[in-house]
Amino acid sequence: MARERAAGYILFRERSGRREYLIIRNRQGGHWGFPKGHLEPGEDELAAARREVAEEVGIRRLVPVPGFRRAISYRFFRKGDLVDKEATFFLGRAEEEGRSAPGEVGEMCWLPFSAALARITHEEQRELLRQAEQLLARAG
Repeated sequence: MARERAAGYILFRERSGRREYLIIRNRQGGHWGFPKGHLEPGEDELAAARREVAEEVGIRRLVPVPGFRRAISYRFFRKGDLVDKEATFFLGRAEEEGRSAPGEVGEMCWLPFSAALARITHEEQRELLRQAEQLLARAG
Protein backbone atom coordinates (compact mmCIF):
# COMPACT_ATOMS: atom_id res chain seq x y z
CA MET A 1 0.00 0.00 0.00
CA ALA A 2 1.30 3.44 -0.94
CA ARG A 3 1.58 6.06 1.79
CA GLU A 4 1.26 9.77 1.14
CA ARG A 5 1.40 12.94 3.21
CA ALA A 6 -0.29 16.20 2.38
CA ALA A 7 -0.83 19.57 4.03
CA GLY A 8 -3.18 22.47 3.52
CA TYR A 9 -5.08 25.36 5.03
CA ILE A 10 -8.59 26.07 6.17
CA LEU A 11 -8.81 29.70 5.10
CA PHE A 12 -11.32 32.24 6.35
CA ARG A 13 -12.04 35.94 5.92
CA GLU A 14 -14.43 38.47 7.44
CA ARG A 15 -16.88 40.14 5.03
CA SER A 16 -19.69 42.47 6.07
CA GLY A 17 -19.57 41.24 9.66
CA ARG A 18 -19.65 37.53 8.85
CA ARG A 19 -16.99 34.88 8.54
CA GLU A 20 -16.56 33.04 5.24
CA TYR A 21 -14.46 29.98 4.44
CA LEU A 22 -12.70 29.14 1.20
CA ILE A 23 -13.52 25.76 -0.28
CA ILE A 24 -12.43 24.29 -3.57
CA ARG A 25 -13.64 21.60 -5.93
CA ASN A 26 -10.91 19.15 -6.85
CA ARG A 27 -10.46 19.11 -10.62
CA GLN A 28 -9.85 15.37 -10.85
CA GLY A 29 -12.08 13.87 -8.16
CA GLY A 30 -14.79 16.51 -8.19
CA HIS A 31 -15.01 16.57 -4.38
CA TRP A 32 -15.24 19.78 -2.34
CA GLY A 33 -12.79 20.55 0.46
CA PHE A 34 -9.83 22.70 1.42
CA PRO A 35 -6.70 23.51 -0.58
CA LYS A 36 -3.99 20.94 0.13
CA GLY A 37 -1.28 18.95 -1.58
CA HIS A 38 1.70 16.64 -1.27
CA LEU A 39 4.77 17.42 0.78
CA GLU A 40 7.87 17.81 -1.39
CA PRO A 41 11.16 16.19 -0.29
CA GLY A 42 12.68 18.13 2.61
CA GLU A 43 9.55 20.25 3.09
CA ASP A 44 7.75 20.48 6.43
CA GLU A 45 3.95 20.51 6.76
CA LEU A 46 3.62 24.26 7.24
CA ALA A 47 5.81 25.09 4.22
CA ALA A 48 3.89 22.59 2.08
CA ALA A 49 0.55 24.01 3.21
CA ARG A 50 1.60 27.57 2.30
CA ARG A 51 3.02 26.48 -1.06
CA GLU A 52 -0.10 24.50 -1.96
CA VAL A 53 -2.41 27.40 -1.07
CA ALA A 54 -0.32 29.72 -3.24
CA GLU A 55 -0.34 27.23 -6.13
CA GLU A 56 -4.00 26.21 -5.96
CA VAL A 57 -5.77 29.45 -5.06
CA GLY A 58 -3.13 32.16 -5.47
CA ILE A 59 -3.19 33.28 -1.82
CA ARG A 60 0.23 34.22 -0.52
CA ARG A 61 -0.77 36.64 2.23
CA LEU A 62 -2.33 34.76 5.12
CA VAL A 63 -2.13 34.96 8.89
CA PRO A 64 -1.94 31.57 10.65
CA VAL A 65 -4.08 31.03 13.74
CA PRO A 66 -1.66 29.79 16.44
CA GLY A 67 -2.30 26.36 17.89
CA PHE A 68 -4.56 24.99 15.14
CA ARG A 69 -3.03 21.89 13.57
CA ARG A 70 -5.25 18.92 12.76
CA ALA A 71 -4.38 15.70 10.95
CA ILE A 72 -6.83 13.36 9.26
CA SER A 73 -6.12 9.95 7.76
CA TYR A 74 -8.04 8.20 5.03
CA ARG A 75 -7.67 5.57 2.35
CA PHE A 76 -8.68 5.60 -1.29
CA PHE A 77 -7.98 3.76 -4.50
CA ARG A 78 -5.89 5.26 -7.29
CA LYS A 79 -5.67 3.23 -10.48
CA GLY A 80 -6.57 0.09 -8.55
CA ASP A 81 -3.96 0.62 -5.81
CA LEU A 82 -4.87 1.38 -2.20
CA VAL A 83 -3.36 4.63 -0.90
CA ASP A 84 -3.06 5.46 2.81
CA LYS A 85 -3.01 9.25 3.14
CA GLU A 86 -2.45 11.61 6.05
CA ALA A 87 -3.37 15.26 5.54
CA THR A 88 -2.50 17.98 8.04
CA PHE A 89 -4.46 21.22 8.06
CA PHE A 90 -3.73 24.60 9.55
CA LEU A 91 -6.12 27.50 10.03
CA GLY A 92 -5.43 30.95 8.62
CA ARG A 93 -7.01 34.28 7.84
CA ALA A 94 -6.66 35.14 4.16
CA GLU A 95 -5.46 38.65 3.44
CA GLU A 96 -6.46 38.51 -0.23
CA GLU A 97 -9.29 37.20 -2.42
CA GLY A 98 -7.38 34.50 -4.31
CA ARG A 99 -8.07 32.94 -7.69
CA SER A 100 -8.30 29.32 -8.72
CA ALA A 101 -5.42 27.89 -10.74
CA PRO A 102 -6.95 26.30 -13.88
CA GLY A 103 -4.80 23.16 -13.83
CA GLU A 104 -5.25 22.61 -10.11
CA VAL A 105 -8.76 23.58 -9.05
CA GLY A 106 -12.14 23.12 -10.74
CA GLU A 107 -13.90 25.86 -8.73
CA MET A 108 -13.41 27.88 -5.58
CA CYS A 109 -15.85 29.84 -3.47
CA TRP A 110 -16.06 31.76 -0.22
CA LEU A 111 -19.05 30.61 1.82
CA PRO A 112 -20.42 31.23 5.32
CA PHE A 113 -19.97 28.36 7.76
CA SER A 114 -23.28 26.56 7.23
CA ALA A 115 -23.10 26.71 3.43
CA ALA A 116 -19.46 25.58 3.43
CA LEU A 117 -20.32 22.73 5.78
CA ALA A 118 -23.12 21.60 3.45
CA ARG A 119 -20.90 21.74 0.35
CA ILE A 120 -17.82 19.89 1.68
CA THR A 121 -17.88 16.32 0.43
CA HIS A 122 -16.07 14.29 3.10
CA GLU A 123 -17.08 14.12 6.76
CA GLU A 124 -13.45 14.32 7.98
CA GLN A 125 -13.09 17.77 6.44
CA ARG A 126 -16.55 18.85 7.64
CA GLU A 127 -15.39 18.00 11.17
CA LEU A 128 -12.25 20.13 10.67
CA LEU A 129 -14.46 23.03 9.61
CA ARG A 130 -16.60 22.60 12.75
CA GLN A 131 -13.46 22.68 14.91
CA ALA A 132 -12.16 25.78 13.12
CA GLU A 133 -15.48 27.61 13.51
CA GLN A 134 -15.70 26.67 17.19
CA LEU A 135 -12.19 28.00 17.85
CA LEU A 136 -12.83 31.25 15.98
CA ALA A 137 -16.22 31.77 17.64
CA ARG A 138 -14.61 31.38 21.09
CA ALA A 139 -11.85 33.84 20.17
CA GLY A 140 -14.52 36.39 19.31
